[in-house]
Amino acid sequence: MADNTSTATSTSGLTFDAAVGAKLAIDFAAAGAASFFVAPFITTVDRAIIENASGKRGLSTALKEISLDFVRNPLSFVRRKEFLLIYGLYTATYLSANAIDTVCDVVETDNRLPKFVGTTAVNMGLCIAKDREFARMFGVIAPAKFPLTSVALFAVRDSMTVGASFVAPPVIATYFESNGYANNATSNSLAQVLCPAMVQFVSTPFHLLSLDLYNRKDASPQSRASFVSREYLKSTAARIGRIAPAFGFGGIGNRYVRDNLRATWCLDDVAV
Repeated sequence: MADNTSTATSTSGLTFDAAVGAKLAIDFAAAGAASFFVAPFITTVDRAIIENASGKRGLSTALKEISLDFVRNPLSFVRRKEFLLIYGLYTATYLSANAIDTVCDVVETDNRLPKFVGTTAVNMGLCIAKDREFARMFGVIAPAKFPLTSVALFAVRDSMTVGASFVAPPVIATYFESNGYANNATSNSLAQVLCPAMVQFVSTPFHLLSLDLYNRKDASPQSRASFVSREYLKSTAARIGRIAPAFGFGGIGNRYVRDNLRATWCLDDVAV
């Protein structure tokens, strides 16, 4: 039996503390790499949705012009505040999920509830702060205080997204595999992409209403309902296009880098 002390060693020569520290360092590296891969696309879509909701630019025009700006000036793009906000948000979200997995593995406890609570807290707090900043940066009205109702709607939206991104995929993947629809690797990849994408059909109205409460403080309920209905389909499509890289491909990339770095450093064999 492995002795869980700082003096315990495995065949790799790493102590317990060193093994856990190395795994957490890999968690951070995987989170940072995956976030950098998807952040340009997410930045483009998030800014375009905000500008469309405020009336600054149409969605298709904003997507085209911001994308061209990234292609023409990539180094300038990745130094801007909006990119850094997105990069920091998703690095922190992936890192929280990775670190919770690592810690739960060490203490031999189920990771589902801690992972949902931890990643929701991190993602929700940072995502709300990011959306408030984007609304102020890219809206057409003078920057103003964000309504508490808007913050609450963002919180509902983000809890749905996190649950569909980090908690639901393993359950759905197991269902796919146990029913013979796909093998383990394919089931995991399909679930990781489909779950966060499908929840956007439910969460997008919360997103649109939150932005409308900020942009049009005196609008009537009928006007708000008309706005959400008018913008629903194209905004849902844009958010699905955004969420697939953010929590689908980004999640796959995060897991791939994490698993391969652990395998390279033989950390999966370290007794903790």
